[in-house]
Amino acid sequence: MKKLLSFGFAAFLLLSVSVLNNGCKTNTAPDFTKEINFANFDTTVKPQQDFYEYVNGNWMKNHPIPPAEAAWGSFNQVNDSNLAHLRKMLEDAAATKGAQAGSTEQKVGDYFSLIMDSNKLNKDGLTPLKDEFDRINAVNDNKSLWSEAGHLMVIGPDVMFGFGVGQDSKISTKEVCQAEQGGMSLPTKDYYLDTTMRMKMIRAGYVNYVKQLFMQMGETPEQSDKDAQTVMTIETHMAEAARSRVQLRNVQANYNKMAFAEFAKMTPNIDWTSCLNAIGLHSAIDTIIVGQPEFFTRINEMSKSTSIDDWKVYMRYHLLHSEAGKLTDTLAKISFNFWGKTLQGVKAMQPRWKRAVQGTSGALGELVGQLYIAKYFSASVKTKVNEMVSNIIAAYKDRINQLPWMSPETKKTALAKLDKIMLKLCYPDKWKDYSALTIGKDAYVLNSFKVNEWNNNYDLAKLGKPVDRSEWGMSPQTVNAYYNPMLNEIVFPAAIMQPPFFDTNRDDAMNYGAMGGIIGHELTHGFDDQGAQFDAEGNQHKWWTNEDSARYYGRLDVLIKQFDTYEIDSAKVNGHLTIGENTADLGGLTIAYYALQKQLQNHPEGVVDGFTPEQRFFISWAQGWRMNIRPAYVRQLVNVDPHSPARFRVLGPMSDLQEFYKAFNVKPGDGMYRPDDKRAVIW
Repeated sequence: MKKLLSFGFAAFLLLSVSVLNNGCKTNTAPDFTKEINFANFDTTVKPQQDFYEYVNGNWMKNHPIPPAEAAWGSFNQVNDSNLAHLRKMLEDAAATKGAQAGSTEQKVGDYFSLIMDSNKLNKDGLTPLKDEFDRINAVNDNKSLWSEAGHLMVIGPDVMFGFGVGQDSKISTKEVCQAEQGGMSLPTKDYYLDTTMRMKMIRAGYVNYVKQLFMQMGETPEQSDKDAQTVMTIETHMAEAARSRVQLRNVQANYNKMAFAEFAKMTPNIDWTSCLNAIGLHSAIDTIIVGQPEFFTRINEMSKSTSIDDWKVYMRYHLLHSEAGKLTDTLAKISFNFWGKTLQGVKAMQPRWKRAVQGTSGALGELVGQLYIAKYFSASVKTKVNEMVSNIIAAYKDRINQLPWMSPETKKTALAKLDKIMLKLCYPDKWKDYSALTIGKDAYVLNSFKVNEWNNNYDLAKLGKPVDRSEWGMSPQTVNAYYNPMLNEIVFPAAIMQPPFFDTNRDDAMNYGAMGGIIGHELTHGFDDQGAQFDAEGNQHKWWTNEDSARYYGRLDVLIKQFDTYEIDSAKVNGHLTIGENTADLGGLTIAYYALQKQLQNHPEGVVDGFTPEQRFFISWAQGWRMNIRPAYVRQLVNVDPHSPARFRVLGPMSDLQEFYKAFNVKPGDGMYRPDDKRAVIW
């Protein structure tokens, strides 16, 4: 069952990577042994002209993107230098003799071992999918079509639409059924409908990819070409009724709660009884939240107008597409050639051990997390970060109280929301219970199905029960952080608490510039264009005065226009798509800066490496975002990613901050200078 996260999480990054942290009893990456490494700076560029190039220019020149990466930056370096440690942990689990059946070591070890066994994967071929293909081939009417669609939703393939159980954003204590658009493989609707030459070339490459998958199923070139066109036709019809990434950011428009009977009446061609029984919902559903009603109107029409045979073609493709990377080397390469090489410009596949580590960690997140925390984590990090969070929240309250554009009424509610933000650090207080999950030694893909089915049942069991506010949406070994507006919580997995983001042994200026900025970023998500529509309890409703709301969104409009002007590798940033993350970056840096000022009052720091604490603060944020990125990947991200390219996560907010101007003596005429009437000033 698809996890529904249309607006549930505002994450610090788009891509999560699994790493070890500075609380580990291991050495940190060599690149981060110095707080400020002048060899990374390009001093031919003045900080007032281009601060990103000044701090990172030589690093970027000296660190080309490895063939197996779409981008290469601080996050990638941390990941790469530590994945080997996680690999050792998984190899130890796999080699554990006499591991008790059902133990963490047995489940993690066997899952990892099967991914690593390329000989078995290649020998087995498509055999592990035989039963699933037989089920699809047995579909012969609308009833069996929707029964099979529901089954596929449970085991993994993204067919038809997304369906799941999740928190009601207007009644945050309640878990409800939800449905949203899905069933399309390409990243966004534009990939199907945009008439630019680039998109036409991508569509041609996609059809060829689909064709190759059908040929792997034993079809002739002629039949596979026909079937690939069938898949493209079906998905294009879906895309025509789908909403864009920007439209999906509208939390009001994507909340359409109705009686399930009304929804079923709206979609009479969908056999909901068969579909929901296959998903595992055997009792009656009273209400459902429908994300995009017009999409379901289209699916309802297509359910009747598309032949059963064509739907079977569509489902066979989605089954193999979803699982290609878990089968033979040939299938993995076919998948990589399109999704990695064509879409992202990557030159080579990741080595198998990296794919195995990431695959195991992604599938068995908190099981791997338990081993990781027990072996590597030091609790001293949690204490220090908790102190930083408290200081940054205190600074946020001060800033809100001083805002000239916000009324006392709205300030009072905003402060109450800050007071109730739940903080989750490092790892869960209560681990998920995986006792019902069995991991075997038969096939990687079959273990993946078991994990997906377990996740489906885990979520279904929430229906009708109170929301569990202790649950985590990320595993401890994930280098990322997020804010969830419906729980009003900020979550920082252990893995992000390491250089260049955080180090218990370095000064406050550097820690507040990087980790403090991240903390402030997540807190600000509670007040970005989406988060501002949720109250302290996580309920979606208007708590701003009309006047304050108008003033606030007017300030956001300045930021939207600013980022609309940015372009990299002929790819234009979409200010509307990225407004939430840009707001969080600007707010995060602003609040972290003032939290540092309060910290310096009690723990003063002088000039170090020739830089004042304020200068080191901004340098620390900038070096965390050093990155080289492939042009093809940039062009993909500006279409799908709510985060701006790394360069503009530095240049954008700093050009808005008078505090940065003061630290580096930025004046009119400098490249970093932005006229007063063009600056976004929010917090």
